[in-house]
Amino acid sequence: MSSFARPIVVVSKCLGFAACRYDGQIIPCDFIESMKAFVDFIDVCPECEMGLGVPRDPIRIVLDGEKKLVQPATGRELTQKMEHFSRSYLENLDDFDGFILKSRSPSCGILSTRIYPDAGSTTCLDKRGSGFFADVVTDKYPHLPAMEDEQLDDILLRDHFLTTIFTLASFREMSSSVSMHSLIGYHTCNKLLFMSYNKNILARMGNVVANREGLPAEEVFALYLDLLTELLSEPSETGSTINAMMHAFGYLSRYLSAQDKFIFLQQLQQYREDVSVLFGLKEKLLSWALHFDVDYISNQTFFRPYPQELVLRLSEQELEIL
Repeated sequence: MSSFARPIVVVSKCLGFAACRYDGQIIPCDFIESMKAFVDFIDVCPECEMGLGVPRDPIRIVLDGEKKLVQPATGRELTQKMEHFSRSYLENLDDFDGFILKSRSPSCGILSTRIYPDAGSTTCLDKRGSGFFADVVTDKYPHLPAMEDEQLDDILLRDHFLTTIFTLASFREMSSSVSMHSLIGYHTCNKLLFMSYNKNILARMGNVVANREGLPAEEVFALYLDLLTELLSEPSETGSTINAMMHAFGYLSRYLSAQDKFIFLQQLQQYREDVSVLFGLKEKLLSWALHFDVDYISNQTFFRPYPQELVLRLSEQELEIL
């Protein structure tokens, strides 16, 4: 748990990498900056890559019978050019584990971009949509995590995103050897994490690892990866996370006093009403596992799915749990 595989994340270039926004600006993002010590980024600006300059006349999405990408000042329609670039670019990338894209961008926004009735309108429609590059991303890789920069401020969305990219990166690193022994080890140390997402998919993953049909290792790994990306495609729910914590608590309860048990179960009930206490509860379980040398629990990635340096600072309420 002390070392982590480095995820590979495709990121909008304007988010701290280059001054390539339409107005020639760069958009600082402190959290992306903090990720650079642990994540390998592939930065891209679809608008620059397809030949638009910096600065450039703004482009917008219009819904004039069909969804189009236009540049009102020049009258250019860029729909096909953007779609061609997006598909070609993604098809030529090698390994990657997720995306962080610029919100509200006509190329990169994910369900946050303004849509206009026509090129000349000064008023946008009530609904929002996705940019053309983002459309290709979510269509081509529906199970890979894709976030907007502004969503990184949400504690639970950020936790899910980080958990997913580091878990996928760990699988990618482990699978380079195509060793069934390594796959068993990976599955074992991730059991609580996977339980906190979906116990039914976890059971199917266990069946794949058991390989009762005697399939070739390459086929087993491919089946496992399909289930892994499906499992991580949606954030974990409160009930599933509680089940995982209770599973860990079951291993530890024999070492605990009646008072410790009672307080923990009270705090677990509090989690049902306030999800912000999750990180404090995890730290409490991990501290017990380390103190009582319960290796199976202390080695579970559920407690530290990504580097501690990327965890949001705990609140006073969460610190009280510790």
